[in-house]
Amino acid sequence: GEWIHSWGPMWMCGQGLQGATVGFIGMGRIAQSVLKCMKALYIGKAIYYDKFQPIKPAEEMGAVACSVDEVAAQSDFIITLTNLTDETRGMFNKSFFSKMKKTGVFVNTSRGGVVNQDDLYDALKNGVIRAAAIDVSLPEPLPKDHKLLTLRNLIVTPHIGSSEISVRIQMGLLAVDNIINVLQGKPTRSKPVNM
Repeated sequence: GEWIHSWGPMWMCGQGLQGATVGFIGMGRIAQSVLKCMKALYIGKAIYYDKFQPIKPAEEMGAVACSVDEVAAQSDFIITLTNLTDETRGMFNKSFFSKMKKTGVFVNTSRGGVVNQDDLYDALKNGVIRAAAIDVSLPEPLPKDHKLLTLRNLIVTPHIGSSEISVRIQMGLLAVDNIINVLQGKPTRSKPVNM
């Protein structure tokens, strides 16, 4: 075979997480777990926006609460872990992407509806941001001929963010605990999430 592109020592190189500023939009349970993992990778700084900020567990791990615009402007990597609500629908759009660093990477593992996919396509195609990864989309799955799938700087996975055996077991046990608590008139361990 042959390489499609000429190889060079800097080919396929990008910024790693070590020393990077990682921004979070949403700082619930899942984001706090991701933050804990990111800290183990020696990120330089963690910043976040959450409508309920400050979030004490995040602050205890060293994360700093900021505005949405500050997260966009300062982050090398942005991870969105927010619910889909009227407030968040389409919030990651042309305006948001234009505030990101040109070298920024956008990661969506929350809900497809929080991203304006046409604007994400334009931002990636025109070099407004460096790259993106999405685990969720509208629709799911994307049609084979969807324009997002033509981009070389986008990774698309099929909503498999929780596809790990121990995670699925924990999800099942949590569901069982919640059913038992409801039947006993007790509060559930987790709150319902808008889809």
